[in-house]
Amino acid sequence: MNSAEAVPLEILKGLVPFNTLSETHLQDIQSKGRVLHFDKGKVIFKRGAANENLHYLIQGSVDLTDASFEITPVASGSDATRSALDDHSPHAVTAVTTSPVRLFVVPKDHVDLVLTWDQAGSYVVTDLASGEDIDNDWMSSLLGSAMFAAVPPANIQQLFSRFEEVAVDRGEDVIRQGEPGDYFYVVKSGRCRVTRTVARDGVQQEVELAELGPGDMFGEDALIGDAPRNASVSMLTDGALMRLGKADFQSLLQDPVLDYVDYESLLALVDDANAKVQVLDVRLPEEYKQGSVPGSRNLPLQVLRQNISKLEPDVCYVVTCDGGRRSVLAAYLLSQEGLDARVLEDPPNGA
Repeated sequence: MNSAEAVPLEILKGLVPFNTLSETHLQDIQSKGRVLHFDKGKVIFKRGAANENLHYLIQGSVDLTDASFEITPVASGSDATRSALDDHSPHAVTAVTTSPVRLFVVPKDHVDLVLTWDQAGSYVVTDLASGEDIDNDWMSSLLGSAMFAAVPPANIQQLFSRFEEVAVDRGEDVIRQGEPGDYFYVVKSGRCRVTRTVARDGVQQEVELAELGPGDMFGEDALIGDAPRNASVSMLTDGALMRLGKADFQSLLQDPVLDYVDYESLLALVDDANAKVQVLDVRLPEEYKQGSVPGSRNLPLQVLRQNISKLEPDVCYVVTCDGGRRSVLAAYLLSQEGLDARVLEDPPNGA
């Protein structure tokens, strides 16, 4: 049966992949999850059934039975319970309780959203140009960026026609952390500040991440990852912003630069002696250990953003994750740098 009890944050901090999350996002996972209680001898889930949740064993013991009828006993407090009982979709095993059991259950899609939001939040700003010479030439700044190399020429004129200019006053909030993403922005004139509210030892604190000026852009992460805003932006001076609506951003900027490949096509690429292919798994290391595409390289999203300039320019990068949001965002970031990037559509179970 369900329980209204909340799993302590200290327990969540010991679970994969929640052990990497900030306290703010741990609280979010805590609020979205449920605690379920089962008596001895009950089926938690069956092999072959659809799997939309992550199940963590908090108390008690279970038997996991695979397709060969081999049984793996799992007891709370063991290393195995740091990870979900079975994150395959559909389920690869049947789970039956061997004692009274307490589980923490949370939707996989929401976990993917939070991980995307958390990892993107450390690097919410992409500089398009440096210096103050482009105050009146934001279009040239955008056109000079690598992201436009993959945009069809026919889209560019249409793209700029969809931008609208908005006047902003000193102290005005442009976007607020936690709200849905609605626009992509480019600073035309003025300066603004990027901040993020985090929880530390139970206290909410505002942390300044960056200061933006003419030619800088922001707001794309929430649109690409379909996640809430991971930071707030407010004006330090009066100024003007150019903004592009979410639908236009996705159809004119995001979709044209993203290519997709299925697993069968990936295998053909890998077998092609003339192709240089690298599969990048942008999940967290402990997620990666649970299963991955053979031959893939683990490069978590936030690490990729820090080291993107070190990647080889003549390699085709195929990006994968568990859920899709992080791989789409990673492929977009790679494309912005002028790299050949593709999203793996159907990674095998456990990858």
